[in-house]
Amino acid sequence: MDMAAKHIGFVLAAYGVAGVVITGLIIGEWLRARAVRRRLAELERLGAPRRARTAAPASETGKEQTA
Repeated sequence: MDMAAKHIGFVLAAYGVAGVVITGLIIGEWLRARAVRRRLAELERLGAPRRARTAAPASETGKEQTA
């Protein structure tokens, strides 16, 4: 990168903004995952049952239904 270019301030600012946004997204998702894990632990402690897994439709499994 040519540090003597006229637009270097714009380029560095763009990198800085992108870095802040990406860092914010990562921290936000990390905090959200912590909250979900904490809520799940609380529900399990209270004895809430988990939902049973249902079979995926044939279109999602890649199997064709025959008539």
